[in-house]
Amino acid sequence: MRLLLLVILPLFTASLTIANEVSPTSLKLARLLSAELREDERTEKELRSRLEKMPPLSSGHRGENAGFHSLFQPERETPLDLVIDLGQVYPVERIIVFPVQGMFRGALIEGYGFPKNFLIELSVDEEFSEPFPILESSSLPLPFRPVYPMQFALDAPTGARYLRLRVLEHWTREDGRFLSAFGEMMVLSEGRNVALYSEVKADSFTTLPDWHKRHLVDGQVDLGLPVTPEPSPSNGFLSKGSKERSADKWIEIELPRAAKVDDVVIIPAQPVDAPDQFGHGFPRKFRLLISDNPEFENAHLIADFSERPFPNPGDNTVVFPGGGFVAKFIRLEVSEMWHISTGRFSITLAEMQVFEHGENVAFGAEVTASDVHTGPVAEVWKPKYLVDGFSSQNRLIGLEPWLLGLEERDKTERKIEEVQSRIETRIERTTGFVLGISAAIALSLMALTGTLLIRRKRTLAQQQESLRARIARDLHDDLGSRLGGMRLISESLLKAEQLPESLHEDLDLLNRSSAEATDAMRDIVWLLDTRERSLEKLRLQLKLLLPSILGSMPWEFYIDEAPNAEVNFEFRRQVVLAFRESLNNAARHSKSDRYECRVSGDSENFSFEVRDWGKGFDETTVKKGLGLNNLRKRAETLNGKITIKSQAGNGTTVIFSAPYRRSKRHRLP
Repeated sequence: MRLLLLVILPLFTASLTIANEVSPTSLKLARLLSAELREDERTEKELRSRLEKMPPLSSGHRGENAGFHSLFQPERETPLDLVIDLGQVYPVERIIVFPVQGMFRGALIEGYGFPKNFLIELSVDEEFSEPFPILESSSLPLPFRPVYPMQFALDAPTGARYLRLRVLEHWTREDGRFLSAFGEMMVLSEGRNVALYSEVKADSFTTLPDWHKRHLVDGQVDLGLPVTPEPSPSNGFLSKGSKERSADKWIEIELPRAAKVDDVVIIPAQPVDAPDQFGHGFPRKFRLLISDNPEFENAHLIADFSERPFPNPGDNTVVFPGGGFVAKFIRLEVSEMWHISTGRFSITLAEMQVFEHGENVAFGAEVTASDVHTGPVAEVWKPKYLVDGFSSQNRLIGLEPWLLGLEERDKTERKIEEVQSRIETRIERTTGFVLGISAAIALSLMALTGTLLIRRKRTLAQQQESLRARIARDLHDDLGSRLGGMRLISESLLKAEQLPESLHEDLDLLNRSSAEATDAMRDIVWLLDTRERSLEKLRLQLKLLLPSILGSMPWEFYIDEAPNAEVNFEFRRQVVLAFRESLNNAARHSKSDRYECRVSGDSENFSFEVRDWGKGFDETTVKKGLGLNNLRKRAETLNGKITIKSQAGNGTTVIFSAPYRRSKRHRLP
């Protein structure tokens, strides 16, 4: 029977653990018997291999700006409109709505405020006299996941200047308030985000720098940079450090050819040696100019933050529209730098890009600067790395490929989840079928074994109780009567007149010894009595020990509130003997004029305390005798502990504590 249990029980255990975690045994068994499972595992491996080549899903760091936060709405279905004016008619190809992470009651919530349902419409006029409906968010084929943007692809490019997002059902916050929030909205036209820095019309909740309606189109999201998993060989560009924040520095890019500039993109640095400093070294005050000649005569100023600091962009691209001006030279003039370490300021950028019709014409261009870092890490910080196509971490890709890659990643992850679910189901069904009979046999064997063990345990317990009761009766009837007779005879002789002094001392010793033996035997009889199992009776028994040990010396006994649990023989034995040992030590050695005992406990532990006001001792110098060692061993036997607090001249306190159960055996001297 033992051999059958060793063979069947592991299989039965494997079948029971499928719901929580697939065990190696059940997995091997299912693979052996199910060709469909093996095919699903191959599919999962292929999907994960494809996932590794897709744009990574980074948590990102959006910098200072969060996004759009509506006012609190009176009802869940109160309509709310957000209108974006693109400035001119564009052929709209794709609309992307990004969720945002928001803090509430100290917790960071993914998809904070993202509405349950909304409608997007396009129009060429501000009145939306002939709106073109796109889609309701609830009608998309895949359910929304707060880590991914929601993307609406149009069947064909549609000319529009105005976009209206109408919230049909708001998000409900934990406190019951209704609101809607978005991290960003993008409108793609020929690969460009034409919604960037557009005018937004909406009633919004404003708390700068995080929530504002203009943050709906500032280009900052929670998903990081548009990159692939390919690692970067460099960090980017780094200027010389300075102790002063103010600066008169510049970086200039000469394009290989004159180009019609649609956008100038600056990528903040995130060097591998400072991975937690997002927006690392991005200039605080600067101007961005483009020109068709190196002297920058008749230059076009496309960004001016020389008076007010530019907000930290975090882990986001910073895009400045170029206005379609023809230029060959791009110049960044910095007047205030960002700190890169304590007391040091510098300009640090990962990449600069110049786009014409979706092409980065700055790739591999010539870069010059007012100064360049020449320190020990200069090998990863060079001007040429500002146009090498990499961020500080990975290879950069265009906005549209990145968004399509995120969409494909979302679909692939969902497929992996479906395959994993099928795998778990197949394992459960296969192992369940095979192990059904084994489980039934195992349960039968377990039930039979359990029944035999219970019967054996009951029989042994009954035999032990019977033996203890018989020993208690024999001790009480035989030894008790003999000791009582000795005590009476010695007391009678001690009262006799003209008793010789030497005989008087012997009889007195005999009388005291028989009394002590009677008390000890009474304790043993009490311990052996199977009816004396409660903590209440144990506490009363401890109280009865005081007069027999302390005699006429003043003493106080306290019982604190404690549960009335049952304790076994070994527990009662060790506690009684430890209590007697503590009292004997105090009575013999303390020379105290009073004693205090306290019994207490809780739902898990029992404890007693014996205190005297005698001469005390120094634990570091006193010789530890057999009594103290016995106390410690008795405590250890019950998985408890003994604490002795004493100081010469200030008495001694002994505290014994132990759990009601989980005792272990020790040999006591």
